[in-house]
Amino acid sequence: MKHHPFYATLAGLSLIAIGLCLCRYAYTPLIPSMINAHWVDKAGAGYLSGFNCLGYLLGCFAALFLPGSVGVRRLLRISLLLAVLGQTMTAWNLGFIWLAIARGITGFGGASLVIHTPAVVLPHVTENWKKIALGIVFTGAGTAIVLVCLVLPFFLSISVTAGWLFEAGLTFLCAAIAWPLTASAPTATAQRQAGPIAPLEKSVKRTLVLVGTAYFLASIGITPHMLFLTDYLHRHFGTSVAESSQLFALVGVGSLVGALTSGVTARLFGTPLALAANYLLGTVAVLMVLLTTSVTVITVSAFMMGFFLLGCVALSSIRTGEISGVARHPHDWGILTLGFGLGLAIGSYGLSGLLSLGASYYMLFVIAQGILAMALLLSIWVFLRRPQTPGG
Repeated sequence: MKHHPFYATLAGLSLIAIGLCLCRYAYTPLIPSMINAHWVDKAGAGYLSGFNCLGYLLGCFAALFLPGSVGVRRLLRISLLLAVLGQTMTAWNLGFIWLAIARGITGFGGASLVIHTPAVVLPHVTENWKKIALGIVFTGAGTAIVLVCLVLPFFLSISVTAGWLFEAGLTFLCAAIAWPLTASAPTATAQRQAGPIAPLEKSVKRTLVLVGTAYFLASIGITPHMLFLTDYLHRHFGTSVAESSQLFALVGVGSLVGALTSGVTARLFGTPLALAANYLLGTVAVLMVLLTTSVTVITVSAFMMGFFLLGCVALSSIRTGEISGVARHPHDWGILTLGFGLGLAIGSYGLSGLLSLGASYYMLFVIAQGILAMALLLSIWVFLRRPQTPGG
């Protein structure tokens, strides 16, 4: 079943909006209100993110190992339903365990969308536009973050429940837009008929391991910005809940620009160089938080981190396709996504544990700085190696 490239790209954008934003980072602007309403404390907010990451990890395993038995088509549809269900459940504070289960369900629903969306969208796009289209698809996360951060304060002025219901409604809308595209995803029979995936050469595999390791480190390094920045601004700089939420919208704007330009930069300068430059930007974004007490500078840092995050996701996906080839891309990109989810879980649980032991938000940014510096070095190594791969 072929879809028009415009619709396929829009549907992919909607799937990524759910998988990367609504199932994950749209939680961050809600944290100050949840703490103020005594739904959770600071550490508890981090632990809820950890349960979300745990669900995401389980979803990654499902996305990797279930297509042969249930098919990508059914897996995507189940994931969309779970995403809407989890978001709706979180709208009622029935205790920490209830919220943890809801966040876990939401995380599970988002994983398959992130892993399988590129492979489902690209068959509907011409060869010359594949990198550009993939970059546009990943702008879904940034677009959703901006929309959530700008509109959410109105609903939070009513209640935390209203804020969650707004996000649940937005998740349902994106799911409705993307649902027809899932009909073009492979069934279980088609997956089995595709046969085994050819192994990679050792040199190519080493490059993929380096890309994946840097991607794993990035997922830990972004945690302070993506999980604690709004509450950091609220508690330490005196910004209101509404202001801190709207300032976080700059993360969304950065994400949108980063994803949108990733395909262009990969095409113009080569993906390895674009990735290395992107990691440099993320490292500088954390350094800016450590060196200033200016809210303005920190909000610029938020924009840069958003740019880095979605640029990193889109460019890593593009690079995986270049290294692995079209046939292996869903499998190898799934492995990288699993590693990213593991890093998010380590970052959420580990940094929340440090908070509960008395660490400051500032200390978390110091840790993130060191981790992203290591990721930057790996990305430079990947650029310098540049072995011949299926994608060139």
